[in-house]
Amino acid sequence: MPEPHRERKDHGLRYLFDEVPNPSPRVFGVPCPERVEVLSPVIPLLETKAVVVDGLLRGVDDGSIWSLEFEMGSPDHCRLIEHHTAVARAYPGVQVETVVFWGRDRSEPHVLRCGRASLEAHQVFLAAMDGDGELRRLRRVVAEGRALTSEDILLLATLPLMHHGQATWNVVEAAAPLAAGLPPNLERGVVSAMGALAYSALKPEERPFLLEVLGRMPVGEELFEDLRAQGEARGEARGELRQAKAAVLDVLAIRFQTVPDAVRREVEATDRLDVLRAWHQAVVLAPDAQAAADAILARR
Repeated sequence: MPEPHRERKDHGLRYLFDEVPNPSPRVFGVPCPERVEVLSPVIPLLETKAVVVDGLLRGVDDGSIWSLEFEMGSPDHCRLIEHHTAVARAYPGVQVETVVFWGRDRSEPHVLRCGRASLEAHQVFLAAMDGDGELRRLRRVVAEGRALTSEDILLLATLPLMHHGQATWNVVEAAAPLAAGLPPNLERGVVSAMGALAYSALKPEERPFLLEVLGRMPVGEELFEDLRAQGEARGEARGELRQAKAAVLDVLAIRFQTVPDAVRREVEATDRLDVLRAWHQAVVLAPDAQAAADAILARR
């Protein structure tokens, strides 16, 4: 099952690629055709299963297929190879290329390998790009009354993933107004993609700051509601975890007047609610402090 933040990222990119005219990634140095058309990113595998790539383009002049993937965290090489293989099977006899956009922690090419399978992909290192410089350039374009090109629009949408001297949510707040002169659907597509990519790249504790910014912007309503609901669900889950940990430690302290440091560390380190509930039952029923500690430390 896809991770929720991946689903939100896919949704935001869909807004973008559905609206940007000729979204060729040539601006990032990718040897992609100058003229491309957007294809459906959904690649059926079986009747009940499909692969969804972040973006899928076809070269207008040569018919080549370009699969785009945005990676914000630890790379999942198996998933990338699976996606490339699925696209190649869906378009037999056609040149298929995969482009991987690294949102952070990647600054040089490396082989995408999973077991014996490997993938030679075009790699774009967004986190190594001068985001502050691109933001200044795009501001000049808008200030001078010039229209943003398709290349400018792609750069604007990915701006939060580049290197900046300020927080990601501040970058979104500063960059989003530059899309205000675009047609309404395209403006929403750019800001939605910008917000979804930024959300995926941020740590969970940083995401509420971004949601506050996005609440004042023309993002796709469905996307924003999804992001906000996810943030609220995460907050509720964290609160439930805190209560479960406190319940285990409180029972230990009340019943046995002591909580060994190793036990406290183990309880504080777990993020599984089912384990904490099992421990709570174990310490309630334990005949003595040693048995209670053993029930918790046995998991290590």
